[in-house]
Amino acid sequence: PGNVYSQTRVMSLFAVLLFAGASSFVSGARIGTVTAQTPPMGWNSWNHFSCGGLNEDVIKGIADAIVSTGLKDAGYVYVNLDDCWAKGRYTNGTVYADPNTFPNGMKALADYV
Repeated sequence: PGNVYSQTRVMSLFAVLLFAGASSFVSGARIGTVTAQTPPMGWNSWNHFSCGGLNEDVIKGIADAIVSTGLKDAGYVYVNLDDCWAKGRYTNGTVYADPNTFPNGMKALADYV
């Protein structure tokens, strides 16, 4: 279905993350005893969507925008679906995605991203 958001809107969504990332970078993000070159950088669904309007096409659009706007090359590597994607649990306890909003499931979406 194409790019879900304009480049300007996507960039504004990342402004908060960039600011937060910069403040973490100044203090020195650490992995064990090694200082990372950058803090963990990415996008989180909750800050913009909470539980409204989140679906497979939106996440694919966000992932595409991370690449097309150059954010991936700048180090943004995470796409985090914070909440409201699950429908329930199988009898073995495994969480499964809502088939109405994520019809291809989480594995297919993760493979795409």
